[in-house]
Amino acid sequence: MLKFKDSKEVAMNAEARAVFEALRRIAGDDGVYKVIEAEEVLERLPAEMSSAGKQQLGTVIRQLRDDGFVKVKYFTPDEYCLLVENRQPEPETPPAPAVTEERPAAEETAEEPAAAAGKKVKPAPSASEESARKGGRIGVMLFAMFGGMIGGGIVAAIAILLQKFLFM
Repeated sequence: MLKFKDSKEVAMNAEARAVFEALRRIAGDDGVYKVIEAEEVLERLPAEMSSAGKQQLGTVIRQLRDDGFVKVKYFTPDEYCLLVENRQPEPETPPAPAVTEERPAAEETAEEPAAAAGKKVKPAPSASEESARKGGRIGVMLFAMFGGMIGGGIVAAIAILLQKFLFM
């Protein structure tokens, strides 16, 4: 995973990392869109990725675009107009070991069997959250009722005007 100082964590496989580094070497990260040919990128990839084709390169560039590493103005199978983001990824850190806390069996809660089964347990809503949720429903109901009344009044007014002027 790459972790950016101003962004979320994004998983990047070795292939995407190699393409990103090749794009950065070619286009630089000076904030300007550049037109890059696919052959030029494929030539700068490491030897273990020499079998990558234009279609696979396009897939990886789309993934980099979706993850926010590059901005693409347009691309064809042979060339790309893109901007490499000026971000410095933080070095990867190994995941912290899981810490388990031992508790006596008497302290088990109802959430633990579901958590042990791998299911997420949603905590019970607090009283304020519950009242806000109900208040939201009542508000929607009131707006719907008033909207219906206003709409009905407008239709009735139009009907009365039509009857007076057309059928007189």
